[in-house]
Amino acid sequence: MRRLVRLLASLVCLAAVGRGAEDWVEPMRAAHAKFKGQAGTVAQFGDSITITMAFFTPLSMDHKNVPADLAEAHAWLRKYVQPRCWRAWKGPQFGNEGRTTTEWGLAGIEGWLKKLNPEVALVMWGTNDTYQGPRPPKYTDNLRLIIQACLDNGTVPVLYTIPPKGDQAGNAKNTQLVETFVEAARSVAAEKKVPLVDFYKEIMSRQPTEFHKTLLGDGLHPSFPQAYQQDFSEEALKQSGYTLRNYLTLKALWEVHQKVLSQGKPVKAEAGEPAPPKGAAYKGRPAVLIAKPEAEPAIDGKLDDACWAKAAAVPFRLMDGSADRPKRVTSAKLLATDKTLFVAIVCAETEQLRSRKRDRDENIWEDDSVELFIKPGPEPTRQYHHLIVNPEGSFLDDLGGDNGAWQSELKLAAAKGKDAWAVELAIPLAELTKGEDKAKLAGPWRLNLTRMRQSRGDDAPAEESALAPTEDPSSHVPAMFAYAWVEALGGKLPAE
Repeated sequence: MRRLVRLLASLVCLAAVGRGAEDWVEPMRAAHAKFKGQAGTVAQFGDSITITMAFFTPLSMDHKNVPADLAEAHAWLRKYVQPRCWRAWKGPQFGNEGRTTTEWGLAGIEGWLKKLNPEVALVMWGTNDTYQGPRPPKYTDNLRLIIQACLDNGTVPVLYTIPPKGDQAGNAKNTQLVETFVEAARSVAAEKKVPLVDFYKEIMSRQPTEFHKTLLGDGLHPSFPQAYQQDFSEEALKQSGYTLRNYLTLKALWEVHQKVLSQGKPVKAEAGEPAPPKGAAYKGRPAVLIAKPEAEPAIDGKLDDACWAKAAAVPFRLMDGSADRPKRVTSAKLLATDKTLFVAIVCAETEQLRSRKRDRDENIWEDDSVELFIKPGPEPTRQYHHLIVNPEGSFLDDLGGDNGAWQSELKLAAAKGKDAWAVELAIPLAELTKGEDKAKLAGPWRLNLTRMRQSRGDDAPAEESALAPTEDPSSHVPAMFAYAWVEALGGKLPAE
């Protein structure tokens, strides 16, 4: 009889969950109807459990053991999400930072929503609140206001319960504390009628007694063992906490897409937002022909040689890959003979430059600067030649991160003007091709050019742009570099 009662109770509970699961659909459709931003923008608001690249970013990659009913979902998500959201939207300026609480989240939410204007926001705070507060009901109030700010913006929030903590294993008092935060998130989701990912429940259902040894890596953060990364097998979901969170996130976003995002009229980019520039491409990355000049330019920083006038200019885009235009335009031109690579970069600038004269290989990246990344061959390895130059003509040169491995005999000139500064340089090709097979020197090579414009204050934050945006906070992502062909060595652009 007791077993029958328990079974009936379970069925009643499941029925309640089933009804509640649909409660958010119409309210989210109403919220999404107000959205005026760009489709596929997904913000990540939270603490260290969110800022890590182990969360959300792996969903942009291939996975094994994807359940048949999620294969379409995974393919859709990888195509739908704007590239800048996977990696570049990590950090405090994007609403995620370690050791933060709902107090920090509430203080910043309006600014992040204004800056990012995301279509969807993934929201989880609470683990640090359990240590330092605020506790419910203040925590609940903060979470409620954060969610409401998203809704007011036309952003669909997906709320998470926090994971368990290692110190609650076998400790009823600690368990009760954590579960007050879990119940608070559940109550806010029910009250505001928003999608909920019950991360706590999903962990405890899979590992009710061993969660602290399996799905938690350090007693606080979810685990992410190498063997179970990018693996949606049942075993992986029982052993890797971040894999489980990513799996649940995929399921939640697919449901939001099917029931909300796909139901209204298509969302277009914000008014005035340009489409990404079109041009030659190869394997999804920019393709550049380094043309052979009729005569070599003089390296004086003036860029007034006839060969530069005939060379094609390549524009820079924002490093995060967004379609927004850089506030300061940058363009470059490349030429090469069979002996020398020539590069000219012009950086629009009307304000005082942030740079100073430095010794060779000093911290040039701390100044306004431009960078060159280049290596023969198509392989996306770290063994590329790397050069950084500031407006003073100070520079750093390295090979694979080793300053001593490349001490170039380049010629370089930098010039400052009223509304721009420029760099012109000539690099002996023999330095770049030493030891390389001549058959592959025609191309493709891997190439990137970037610009760092340092911050001018709170109203003018730093801006990074590139020939080939890395869609990452770092410029050192060789898989995202452009491809280049050297005409003087027999190279030509492919048909693609």
